[in-house]
Amino acid sequence: MKLATLSLLLFCIGTVHAAAPVDSPAESCDQIRTQIKAHAGVPDKPNTALLSKVGANRKCRFTGAEAYRAAWGDKPMPKDDRPSRRSKHREHDDD
Repeated sequence: MKLATLSLLLFCIGTVHAAAPVDSPAESCDQIRTQIKAHAGVPDKPNTALLSKVGANRKCRFTGAEAYRAAWGDKPMPKDDRPSRRSKHREHDDD
């Protein structure tokens, strides 16, 4: 039974790997950054095609701001209005 389960698992992994799309020549980091800068306006939905390029290229080390702009264009980033987490649970010894 274990051998049949293992064989089925290996078959599924091999099938998924074989069905994966073949990568076309990858775009350079500079080309993707140029596309991010050219993404102007505020779209109704995030630009998932450009965002997937950003996520797929870890070697480019895109910043969070670049990833946000790739998805949302000129839409301003949300403000972080949360109080500091460090000070929230700090023990005070002077009490």
